Amino acid sequence: MRLDLCSGANGAELFWGVGQVLSGVALLSYRAAKAPKDREHPYGHGKFESLGALGISSMLLVTSGGIAWHAFEVLQGVLSSAPDIIANTLHAHHDHSNGDHHHGIDLEHPVLALSMTTLAISVKEGLYWITKRAGEKEGSGLMKANAWHHRADAISSVVALVGVGGSILGLPLLDPLAGVIVSGMILKAGIQTGYESVLELVDAAVDPSLLEPIRETILKVDGVKGCHRLRGRKAGTSLYLDVHIEVYPFLSVSAAHDIGETVRHQIQKEHNQVAEVFIHIDPSYSMGLNMNLKRALNNSDIRNSEAIPRQQSAEAIVSDIISSHFSKKMSLEHLMLHYVHGRVLLQVQVSMSPEILIRDAMEVAKQAEEEILRADANISQVSMQLRLGQQIKQLQLASSNNVASDVHAGGKQ
Repeated sequence: MRLDLCSGANGAELFWGVGQVLSGVALLSYRAAKAPKDREHPYGHGKFESLGALGISSMLLVTSGGIAWHAFEVLQGVLSSAPDIIANTLHAHHDHSNGDHHHGIDLEHPVLALSMTTLAISVKEGLYWITKRAGEKEGSGLMKANAWHHRADAISSVVALVGVGGSILGLPLLDPLAGVIVSGMILKAGIQTGYESVLELVDAAVDPSLLEPIRETILKVDGVKGCHRLRGRKAGTSLYLDVHIEVYPFLSVSAAHDIGETVRHQIQKEHNQVAEVFIHIDPSYSMGLNMNLKRALNNSDIRNSEAIPRQQSAEAIVSDIISSHFSKKMSLEHLMLHYVHGRVLLQVQVSMSPEILIRDAMEVAKQAEEEILRADANISQVSMQLRLGQQIKQLQLASSNNVASDVHAGGKQ
């Protein structure tokens, strides 16, 4: 009986050589994924890494099927030749009485096979740990899939070692059985890698454990009162986030925007895997409202959003009331709307004659508030504010400059 180095597990080793192509696929996909954003790919090229991992999983599945097919063919051949193997074993047993002791095995090739297989196991296991750590550091599913390719290659060498030992010991069944085991392990790796790749390609939600540290970072930002609807999706090593942050409801647009930009900066500073953050700013309804107003809002019916007055219509309502009832006592300077639970809160800034007494000004303001509340049922509260100092001019000046710039640019075209 001689050792057939191309049978069973060793055949699996040769078939597994096709898997060396996977390293090339992984490298090309990784380089493509790291390309910068462009006009055709405004969100980057991270999906190429997911596609590469899916390609690796497909090749792993094909390789697994080929190894299993080859192993079953060898197993069938071993089983069909079982009577001859038994006869040869009995004949070898009777030859022990001769002075020339011979088992029919060329010891030179088995020793060489065992030595080379052991060396291959050490090298491939080392490649597995190096690639795995690099993949974990980068958060790359592609690199971790390629690492498992090295691990599966190492395990297949272990099983091949078992097959060689079985052949030496006269147990040929170990060889094809070892090939079947290798096939099963590669099949498992292919399914797992493919499943994770498909999840990334269809923008499945990321593990909540990845989002919790990001939530903590958001809540530490000054001015953020809460956050909700934090969700993320992966594209290769990059993570894209959507989040709603809650701020004080009566902040100006610029102040709320500044808080949002601070949140974005802190997330990308503390979490390198985050490529982009889409932030939606919501008013925090848990604060900033007195109890009477909260009770009124909670008990009121939510009106159709189309019926709620917007800035222009609200200005028209207030302006008409002031001009028709209080034109000699006050003039409208500025109006700010706040929307809370489908209702409108107005902050109205007015100016009055310097000769009017504060007591009289308060009475006039109260009358104006009542008239405005009667004018539209969607207006829940009105706050009249008297301007005593100079009106802010910077924003008006900036607006005028923008208009002038647009006109100037249009003249050049």
